[in-house]
Amino acid sequence: MTFQINHNLLHNVNNNITLQQWNELMEAVDTHISSADHPNDVLYRNSETNSKGRQRFFCYDNYDRVDSPGFDLNIEKDAVTGTLTVYNGSEQARAPITFEQGLQIARNFLNDEGSQMAEEIVCEWVMDDNPSIF
Repeated sequence: MTFQINHNLLHNVNNNITLQQWNELMEAVDTHISSADHPNDVLYRNSETNSKGRQRFFCYDNYDRVDSPGFDLNIEKDAVTGTLTVYNGSEQARAPITFEQGLQIARNFLNDEGSQMAEEIVCEWVMDDNPSIF
């Protein structure tokens, strides 16, 4: 399956989401994982706060398969929204995604559709000479 990416929008991606939207993404991941009958330990998901109060929430394939996507949400201290990115192991890079793109990937987190979508987004981001963002 090929996903159409509007190159002009990549630089203007609204990747700001709330913690509530992050939780919706994680619910979609959980629903997909349970319906696909994956092992209980397939996800590596956690959060951390640095000394400046920046919070990072993340969700990755615990088995480190190169084709599996990963999600990161970074929220600056006292902010209501944070930046959502998707990770691709073959590019070893992250790119911004919208909530809607995140939801589509989350609903297909460890299958070919979700992996392919994440890879195409990150590859296009990197090929347009954008840095991997975090």
